Amino acid sequence: METYGLSAKQLRAWRSFHKLRSQLLPHMAKRIYRNTGLTPAEYFLMVTLLESPNGSLHSSEIAEQLDWEKSRISHQAKRMESRGLVSRFTCETDARSCVIEITPSGRKYMKQALPMQFQDVKHCFADLLTQAHLDALIEISQIVSKHLAEEHSADEPTKASAGLK
Repeated sequence: METYGLSAKQLRAWRSFHKLRSQLLPHMAKRIYRNTGLTPAEYFLMVTLLESPNGSLHSSEIAEQLDWEKSRISHQAKRMESRGLVSRFTCETDARSCVIEITPSGRKYMKQALPMQFQDVKHCFADLLTQAHLDALIEISQIVSKHLAEEHSADEPTKASAGLK
């Protein structure tokens, strides 16, 4: 198979990373969903809210932190509001957007989900790695994230570049 400039080791590392990601994240998401009914999107949005000082954030801040489109945040928050997990308020400085806040019901779900998530992170990830592995993973993540931010942040696919008309 043509590897288009990748060495065998680079390809093996890429495939290993992809396999890890495609196995670990769904495993953890299924466990949370099975035990709490929270979808991965609901879970990640509420984690983002809980990490803020008062449990609320402007929708654009959530979009930036989760690397989601603003429309995805809007639709997700609307669904979550109908379930009572979050509340949406019109932004005082920009009426076209909103502030999203986790509700007491959302906090109750997260009180159940967070310990499970952290147990899974510890059992299926952190406990398996040495300090050197963890340091290397942190460094790798920072290098790739920095590269993407500096050299590819404006790479938004267009219909033309995707071959669509």
